[in-house]
Amino acid sequence: MTISSPLSRTLKRGLLACSAVAVLAVASPVLAQASGGQSIAFAIEGQALETALTSFARTADVQVVFSPELVRGKRAGRVVGLMPPAQALREILAGSGLVATQVGERTFSVSQIGTAAADVTTVDEVIVTAQKRAQRIQDVPLAVTVLDGDDAARRGIDSVAGLVDEVPGVSINYAFGGTNYGLISIRGIGGADDYKPNGNPSVALHVDGVYQTSNAYLGMPLFDLDRVEILKGPQGTLYGRNTTAGVINAITKGPDDTVEGSGRVEIGSHDYTAMEAAVGGPLGDKVGVRLAVLAEQGGGFMTGAGAGDLAGYRPVIGGVVQTQVPAIVDPGRREGFGDTDLIAGRATVALNFSPETTLTLKLFGSRDRGDTRQYDRISAALDSNIANAGENDDPYEFYSSEYPTQSIDIYGVSGVLEHRLGDNLNLAVIGNVQGTTRSVQGNGDGSPYPASRFDADETLSQASLEMRLSDDTGGRLDWIVGGFYVSDDIDFDTHWTSYTARTQYDNLHKQTRNSFAVFGQVDYDLTDKLTLSGGLRYTRDEATFSGRNDDLNPWGISTFTTTFATTDPFVWDRSFEDDNISGRVTAKYAFNPNLNVFVSAGTGYRGGGFDGTSIFTQAETLPFESETVTAYEAGLRWTTGRLRVSLDAFSYRFKELQATTRLANDTNGRANVGEAESKGLEFAVNAMLFESANQTLDLDLAAAFLDTEIISFSSARVAEVLSTVGDPLPGAPDVTATVSLNHGLMLANGWRVDSRLSVSHHGEESNRLNAAPGNTAEAYTLLNARVDLETSANWAVYAYGRNITDEVYFPELNGASRLVGAPATYGVGLRYSF
Repeated sequence: MTISSPLSRTLKRGLLACSAVAVLAVASPVLAQASGGQSIAFAIEGQALETALTSFARTADVQVVFSPELVRGKRAGRVVGLMPPAQALREILAGSGLVATQVGERTFSVSQIGTAAADVTTVDEVIVTAQKRAQRIQDVPLAVTVLDGDDAARRGIDSVAGLVDEVPGVSINYAFGGTNYGLISIRGIGGADDYKPNGNPSVALHVDGVYQTSNAYLGMPLFDLDRVEILKGPQGTLYGRNTTAGVINAITKGPDDTVEGSGRVEIGSHDYTAMEAAVGGPLGDKVGVRLAVLAEQGGGFMTGAGAGDLAGYRPVIGGVVQTQVPAIVDPGRREGFGDTDLIAGRATVALNFSPETTLTLKLFGSRDRGDTRQYDRISAALDSNIANAGENDDPYEFYSSEYPTQSIDIYGVSGVLEHRLGDNLNLAVIGNVQGTTRSVQGNGDGSPYPASRFDADETLSQASLEMRLSDDTGGRLDWIVGGFYVSDDIDFDTHWTSYTARTQYDNLHKQTRNSFAVFGQVDYDLTDKLTLSGGLRYTRDEATFSGRNDDLNPWGISTFTTTFATTDPFVWDRSFEDDNISGRVTAKYAFNPNLNVFVSAGTGYRGGGFDGTSIFTQAETLPFESETVTAYEAGLRWTTGRLRVSLDAFSYRFKELQATTRLANDTNGRANVGEAESKGLEFAVNAMLFESANQTLDLDLAAAFLDTEIISFSSARVAEVLSTVGDPLPGAPDVTATVSLNHGLMLANGWRVDSRLSVSHHGEESNRLNAAPGNTAEAYTLLNARVDLETSANWAVYAYGRNITDEVYFPELNGASRLVGAPATYGVGLRYSF
């Protein structure tokens, strides 16, 4: 592999960071894990239960999750001798009125006898690491949605974009850059983000604890997942900058203590095929390995109708055909356009050096050569624009002068070192080096007419290092402090063909960024029921941005300088720096271990930076300022044996709102446009409706209600100010909701049938600021179903249908062009696990 100079520099910085991790690992004693059934020597005297559980977790090398108020004032029984961890834990809890339930490979949850963990009929216990330590989801004082890996696979989620229509409050906006430049929003925040790769996304994507610096990494495939955690709302303390909307945490699987694996093959509508396999386990007492691969092909549901009425077209000036300009080419008709062509892999190595130290390394990569999904235009009868090539009413048929494919490679390595320095004192170090190269094309108006056709070549690289020191064992006082550093380099060059400016021209951009932060959070149990939390984070950002525009004028008729009010060439070189202190305070009151409420107030920060679109004037080269948010939230969590309920209310106020908008020279650009607010209500219910000896029926219901508004808007155009103030934010559907019924039926000889029927609703949504009716997508509702038949030998066959009512819907409207959602699709598959 040839590495460009920016990536080479970042690799060197990252390798230095990884070397530091390795030195620390070698210099520290390490951990030999014991399986859940393997006997271990325990020597735990009778003492305060909270202290005994901490000692047990350290000895057995497991996580024990409990509510502090649940164990306070209780005594633990004496446990001395050689025994399995589960037995030791039972003896510790004997007589306390508490019981432990194993909820993960190495995780136990403690609850009161007669409540959720002890009932025969229970909703599943859910453990999350949203606050960078293992907790029961009902104990986390912020809004978190969790999808475990198996559930994500059943729903067909294999990328971040797949969370849309599966998680209420999450949306995606493609308004400016096409389908390779999606903008994820949570609770209405993020849909106005910068679509170029040098931007600062409002939603921070983390994969295995590593922050992804650019929305270019949204194309990273998600597979062999342990779970996905979606943290909603600003996360300015533990996650830092660019989390004003929230955080998406994708956690992949690692090796277990025994050899296990799985595989599946799937075929579906539109010649779709997929294959996935994973295997992992111990190579010895101190080494575990897991390998996972994914391959996808086909699935394109669009029909290309060629160039239509524009085949052979050349510009006409003053009645004279410009014969020196190449004619628009007709590529002919093509069925099934939009195919996927993806392969991805991941290797995980877990090193257990001693009972105190582990190091987990992940090497990953993906290769995407699929078709670039195209826009369609409304019918010619409703659109007299020259760009219309004779469109009909069929939203799945489009006209184009080409059928472009994309070339997207993502690759990297990450490492997580965990070391126990002493009782209740833990060190975590996370290092990462990664990059992506992308070559994508587009003509975002859904037409063969090259008003602004682009070829973009992008090279990104990043290196990051995070170090955390914590006492997070669930005692009366828990705390965490840490530092974080990330550096990224971005080179992105775009070649444009513009009939509007009668020329072809190049935009050449280069940006480097460095961000440093220190942070801390303290959780203190003021009483048995009241917990107060507070945290602060200091962040410093620096960036440089340089570039040039060159008018190539290949046809000798260019109006480049007058059309864009610029010079040729146009050159710039700018720098930006800023710092910020963000934080959060929270009060949580636990009426009992399964019912608590919380309120919080905090601030968030999105770093300033530079517009990455086509820049033509000095004013556009100036950096825009950092965006800040003040957030207030309140929530309720209630869990019984058969029911889990969460309710959240929130109110956010944004200043120096960053958005892509129409600039003074009539180009799209990035600027601070004013103030905005987002208010809303969310709820989720997980209920076990019925259980018998051979049947179960569960209900999952979740909804988000949003009210967003642009409070003030800065623009030289008075009409735009008047039309924008009071509008909702882009990417902020008023209502999103999902409901599903999950049925399980045990058959004879160990066979089992699981079925799922789900409905999702996505409300009306604008795609840009000062949106006209042509930029507001209508609401839609999708019906999905799936059935799995599993044998006692761990073989299973499954069948699914998505959008089975074949609803025609448009995730985006952009004037006369539109992006249509997938029609009804069906598939069958075979999977095996061992």
